[in-house]
Amino acid sequence: MMTVSSPPIENVSFGQAVAVAFSAVVTLYNEEKNVEPLTRNLVAEFRRDFGEGGFELVLVLNGPLDRTPQLARQLALEFPEITLVSMAANQGYGGGLLAGLSVARGPVVGVLDGDEQVDSRDVARVFQSALSEPCDLVKACRTVRQDGWRRIVVTTVYNALFRLLFGAVSTDVNGKPKVLRREALQRLDPTARDWFIDAEIMIRASRLGFSVREIPVAFRARRAGASNVRVSTILEFLGNMWKFRHGRS
Repeated sequence: MMTVSSPPIENVSFGQAVAVAFSAVVTLYNEEKNVEPLTRNLVAEFRRDFGEGGFELVLVLNGPLDRTPQLARQLALEFPEITLVSMAANQGYGGGLLAGLSVARGPVVGVLDGDEQVDSRDVARVFQSALSEPCDLVKACRTVRQDGWRRIVVTTVYNALFRLLFGAVSTDVNGKPKVLRREALQRLDPTARDWFIDAEIMIRASRLGFSVREIPVAFRARRAGASNVRVSTILEFLGNMWKFRHGRS
């Protein structure tokens, strides 16, 4: 398992897959309309590329209030590659990722969202790149966006401000999947339990001199469910950027 500081975990149900090429950690809040197509599409693509049982899919139930847990448990019975992590209450976006990373068993570990806005074929391409060519961090870069002009404007301004404060860390700081080898993740030692964890990973990777490869992907509009990004999320980002810029390590 990964040595990562994790918030309290209510329960972990490990899948049957043990000797895996990688672990993919997916955080799930209220995703009852997305969890089944997301899981089936990811399992199909991963099995095509890495074989049945050659990977671990860690689904983190981050305190959802809808039917996400029931659906995820049914999927875990069907697919032995699934490991379920249950949180009694929502631990924040970063808290969910850290919980999943703390139990991940693969020598290569990646994180992605549960909204299926990045096609499963593109997700698999990012993992393939991380496994086939030496690099400290491989991540998606959303070069085609279909999620609306407001989100595009917010993301563009955010990335520009990020470059101003921290340099050319990435062209798409929040792009996922992000995939690292276990040793690289342990060196990064991320701790943010909120939305800033993506930025924290990129800042620490830059400070450690990590090699970073970005894979272009399309970013689709949500097909179901609602985004959890709010105005408060943007303010949270700005506050954390200020803290990091002025001494937070």
